[in-house]
Amino acid sequence: MSTIDPPSRKATASARQAWRPLQRSTRLAIFGALLATLFYQIFLLNPQYRGPLWLWTAMLLAEGLTAMHAIGTWWTILAHDNRDEPVDVTVRRNRLRAGAEVPGIDVFITAYGEEPELVRTTLRAARDMTLEHRTWVLDDGDSDALRGICDDEGVGYLRRDGGLHAKAGNVNAALARTAGEYVVIFDADHVPEPNFLLQVLPHFEDPDVAFVQSPQAYTNQTNLVSTGTSEAQRIFYELVCPGKNHFNAAFCVGTNVMFRRAALDEIGGIATGSNSEDIWTSLELHRRGWRSIYVPQVLARGLAPVDVSSYFKQQLRWASGGFEVILRGRLFRRANGLTVDQRLQYLFVGTHYLLSLAMLTFMLLPSLYLLFALSPIRADGVTWATHYIPFQVMVLVVTWLQSGGFKGSAIVASIGAAPVHGRALWATLRRRPARWSVTNQAGGGTRSLWAVMPQLALLLLNVTGIVVGLAVMADPAPTWLSVAWATMIVLILGRMIVESVTGSDTGTAGVATAGTADVPAHATAH
Repeated sequence: MSTIDPPSRKATASARQAWRPLQRSTRLAIFGALLATLFYQIFLLNPQYRGPLWLWTAMLLAEGLTAMHAIGTWWTILAHDNRDEPVDVTVRRNRLRAGAEVPGIDVFITAYGEEPELVRTTLRAARDMTLEHRTWVLDDGDSDALRGICDDEGVGYLRRDGGLHAKAGNVNAALARTAGEYVVIFDADHVPEPNFLLQVLPHFEDPDVAFVQSPQAYTNQTNLVSTGTSEAQRIFYELVCPGKNHFNAAFCVGTNVMFRRAALDEIGGIATGSNSEDIWTSLELHRRGWRSIYVPQVLARGLAPVDVSSYFKQQLRWASGGFEVILRGRLFRRANGLTVDQRLQYLFVGTHYLLSLAMLTFMLLPSLYLLFALSPIRADGVTWATHYIPFQVMVLVVTWLQSGGFKGSAIVASIGAAPVHGRALWATLRRRPARWSVTNQAGGGTRSLWAVMPQLALLLLNVTGIVVGLAVMADPAPTWLSVAWATMIVLILGRMIVESVTGSDTGTAGVATAGTADVPAHATAH
């Protein structure tokens, strides 16, 4: 068993405050945003301004969904958990530093076709973590090269037959072949810090804690996709997760997590039969009264998707899992074991992806006016802008104040994925599983126009609307407003299309290394 010297007081304070505390200015901005939201929604509901019933209804549903999710997100942010960790957790960590006995810990690294050298970086870091443990590579890719690396590095290697239930099945197969009291899961491209176990294990002093989750952070911010994804993750883990922790609704994200084996045994292991085994596992544990802990410290760093095709496949699977929670999660049935707060927090997981349906509606509205003179709201541009602009500005201000700004790439990536989320909803309604995809599988960096055909269709529709609207110019004020709106959509979708066609030459060159680089509510705009 290895020990480390106690960290300095400065280092400890830095670790405990990995994210900015909730600012007073953010609380004031949220209050202002609530007022702006109410002001805008009252305007939309005013019959005086109602356009064609079907179009007004579509816009009302889209705006209502946006407002509902925004309010839910703000409520979560306001619940920001700033409490110091319990004294018994600190005491347990100090005892571990002093050489106290360590319970059995199995560290699982799930692999499925990633570059063997990328996995080597992760397994070395996992193997060398402070505190005694056993490290295993769970290889669903049947790689003899990876087996050889594990032998060379002194790490356990487990392979199974069939590949049933993808990652969840891989972990469950390993659970049946190991016996540690605690289980840690890392994706193959997420490199842990040396103190990961030392920071996480003490939280299990509370016998009701089933798992402890730490953030995902990406190191390869080299292009639109990887930078946008990294920014979305940063905002989610910095703003939303501390609030979820307050409600005992922090959920597993599939990597950088430690489980109590007894808790997993109670529910039969990692949940299977879902597109998001991590959130379903969390849901089942919370239903049975187990607690979860979110540790707001970056304790492992990984790789973001590096091309549009991989990003869309990831989003398809995540969105499908979110929709499954809404449609089949039985969130609001009586006696399902969840508190009201937990039910709402799980609901917000799904409504996040439903926002893309609202976004698709907003993408169609300007072209409907420019091509067919159809508008959901019959009001002059000044009246509409007076009600809408304060709402949109305050939504952005809330995120800006707390996160210290955000990057346009996050907005492009979020809006560009809207058609994929729509496809995920349709597949979930038809009970069609999303195909499993490894984010940084060997051979990444795909260039594809086919992947962005829906985005291309929306772009062409809006370009056509701009040309026709400017040629006809029946009513200058709303025409110019619609042209500006359509132009913004064209620029955003065009940027995503260009990224998909030109591809990325970065590949997985930014292999994460422990202790390097800085690190989703996910970015939303309409």
